[in-house]
Amino acid sequence: MFIVFEWVDGSGKDTQLNKVFEYLWERNKNLQIWKTKEPTDYTKHWKIILDKLKNGGFSTPEEALELYVADREEQTDIRKNILKHSAILSSRFDYSTYAYQWISGLSFEEIKSAHNYDNIIIPDITFIFDVNPDNIAKRLKNRWWKKEFFENIEFLQNANKAYLEVADKLKSERKIYIIDANESIEKTFDKVKEVLDKYEF
Repeated sequence: MFIVFEWVDGSGKDTQLNKVFEYLWERNKNLQIWKTKEPTDYTKHWKIILDKLKNGGFSTPEEALELYVADREEQTDIRKNILKHSAILSSRFDYSTYAYQWISGLSFEEIKSAHNYDNIIIPDITFIFDVNPDNIAKRLKNRWWKKEFFENIEFLQNANKAYLEVADKLKSERKIYIIDANESIEKTFDKVKEVLDKYEF
């Protein structure tokens, strides 16, 4: 099972990923679970991506799209092997590229055609943690570390809208669950558990 946790920074997606890890392990202590994120830290493209995010961002939306797709293709063989014996929980995947590059000027169709899904694994479940921009701003304000390129508040507000539009376009092709994450961590997780309990691990 490949499960992805999506939305902008400050949505609580990583907190929920960790809670899902604990919950699944408690349900089945024989289950092997592998946690990861995008960009990864084990492909040849990851350092390029991280350096750009820390130093002003990508030169063009096309450059960002190309690098993320290349990273994703590198990941696929590795992840297919892992999925033979383990579940994978990932903080972000291709969904974020759809949202971010769409609002950066590329069309949905351009982004989708850049992904060759014969070479890129598709998540079994995608959780979208919908948080309103005011709450996002409050959460990010409390972070003490240096903000990266994508943590510009105005940019993240626009990304909120894009994530929902992408969900509408992909909903017929994927299992996407939009979770209202404006409430407490535990109330949000209760909604996640309702989804997880529909599946066997």
